[in-house]
Amino acid sequence: MPDNALIYVLKGLIPYSRANLALTFKPSKFIYDLELIAHKKHSSLRNAYYQAKRTGLIATDDKGSIQLTEKGRQKIVPYEPKILDSGARLLVIFDIAEEERWKRRKLRTLLNELAFEQIQKSVWSSPNDHRDLLKAAIQDMDLAGCVIIYEALALNVD
Repeated sequence: MPDNALIYVLKGLIPYSRANLALTFKPSKFIYDLELIAHKKHSSLRNAYYQAKRTGLIATDDKGSIQLTEKGRQKIVPYEPKILDSGARLLVIFDIAEEERWKRRKLRTLLNELAFEQIQKSVWSSPNDHRDLLKAAIQDMDLAGCVIIYEALALNVD
């Protein structure tokens, strides 16, 4: 069972998945499982549903059936970045104002989750190509003027 309520809800919309079968044939079991995963009350789960709808992860068709959108499908497919060519590294350098320290913490958390190595407090490096994911996150957090992404070739100096 997934540890994220939103992922469980989205999986409930994939035909023949365990979550979908529970939602289809035993909706009360689906909600019960969801309450256990999320450690939330029914009202919080309803809010998660509306968040998924508002952010375009799910949509309602003409008949009123809930459908998983392409954006929703991408959310539940594991992200696997490509490795950069020839020993290149992706560098992320940022300077985020103290007033927006929560954004700085959120960006650092994302970089940690993506297995970036911290070179300095605001300089991070990875051999994987996370550009698209990082661009989306930077745009979502409104950090366009604060973050620079470079692709650099690592050279060994002997």
